[in-house]
Amino acid sequence: MNATILRSLLRDAYYQVVDNLGFRVLAVLFLLPALFLLLVGFREDGIWVARYWHWDYSEWLRSAAPEMKVVPEGEMAKLRADLLEQLVSAVLTLADQYGTLFGIAAIAFFVPQMLERGAADVVFSKPVSRLALLLSRYVAGLVFVGLLSSLLVGGMFLALWITSDYVDLGLLWSVPTLIYGFAIFHALSCAIGVFTRSSIAAILLTIVFMPINCGMHTWYERNSVGELKDEARVAAGGQPTERDWRTRALRAFVDVYHFTMPKGGDGRRIAASLRKRIEREPPEFADDDLGLSIAAAPEGFRREPRSAFHKEGVTWIAPHPEGGGEATWRFKRDSVERVGKRSDLVKQLKKELNADGRLVTISEVSANRFEWREKRGDEERLRRKWVSQIDDAILIIDYDAEAKWAEAAENEHTARVFAAGWTIQSTASRREQAESYDGVFAWDAPWRFNAALSVGTTLLFIVGVLALGWWKLSRIDF
Repeated sequence: MNATILRSLLRDAYYQVVDNLGFRVLAVLFLLPALFLLLVGFREDGIWVARYWHWDYSEWLRSAAPEMKVVPEGEMAKLRADLLEQLVSAVLTLADQYGTLFGIAAIAFFVPQMLERGAADVVFSKPVSRLALLLSRYVAGLVFVGLLSSLLVGGMFLALWITSDYVDLGLLWSVPTLIYGFAIFHALSCAIGVFTRSSIAAILLTIVFMPINCGMHTWYERNSVGELKDEARVAAGGQPTERDWRTRALRAFVDVYHFTMPKGGDGRRIAASLRKRIEREPPEFADDDLGLSIAAAPEGFRREPRSAFHKEGVTWIAPHPEGGGEATWRFKRDSVERVGKRSDLVKQLKKELNADGRLVTISEVSANRFEWREKRGDEERLRRKWVSQIDDAILIIDYDAEAKWAEAAENEHTARVFAAGWTIQSTASRREQAESYDGVFAWDAPWRFNAALSVGTTLLFIVGVLALGWWKLSRIDF
């Protein structure tokens, strides 16, 4: 097959897509989220509609969630980012589920139409192999979903950038993820179309296969997580779970299915893993034992290289521009055995400062926050202290700065942005993540959770199904 024929096949695949009514309908539907995000902006100072109506986030939260009276300090920037991520995730989930469904319905006729009498006489009289013709129809489907995915994701990316001043390059990873999932079911639809020469059969059988395939892999994931917990219990001296022969046989069948059938859902896990590995910068400071992560140093502060988390505390320092006392942020880890429980520390601070410690949340962990002023020489200092307990560890966060300097709008904003970058995973959350399928799924994981094995077996399924369709096509006599 020469380059001229190849260009002709690709051009034919493209026109098959853009002339498709289903493509045009889905293109309009896929543009709606971008239009919404162009109309409604989620900016740092609140929600804007048509750049005219404005709601502060606190005001909006009081109307949307009356039980949430006050947004915790430093949480507003994180709240905005989480809100946008959840909104985008919901749209992409709907596009993945229903877009695939409608996409298959819209292009299932590509192969059966090619095999209709009259059309087949013209198509197969060309000096092109039947494999090339089948692959051209398959590529046409990938072009179909590729254009729609680019329209949806690219539109949302630009809309968020323009209206909300929010740039998330990781959003673009969603395009190959959507194509990867669609490629599986489109290959099956093409093969069924060759065998049955019926668009209806291709649509119905593919739609029946989709939830069954998803359900079987979900079943496998639950079994695998159960085995992980069982192994951990045995390692701790417990007894393994006893299963009868029927249960073992059923689990073996599910295992065989998982390792031979396509795993489209793993595409999202792989994209998330690649995004984290390639795009996200390492945190300024992290302690895996506590699940603590600090995204970035406070602006204008430098980290004291000799400070230690387990001793005097890891410290960031900023000199006062007028030569006064320097400002410091300090994170210190201690133990319940040495300093007592959090409740004891809170009582002690209440007594010393004659102030109540306001209950706040740092990511997933509660803490008591104290704020007070104290004289130090000629200076008045603003002090803030957070006290939290994670298992048998005590975390103390201390902020110490000259009062007028700290209360300046720019420096207060810097403190809030810095606080928004604190993340502490609760013990339950870390345990749940470690025992979840997503938590153990990786490129270097054991074969039961291995990403390379998942991609390899999925691609083998696609190649095998298309090869089966080609085998049948090569034996049809027109």
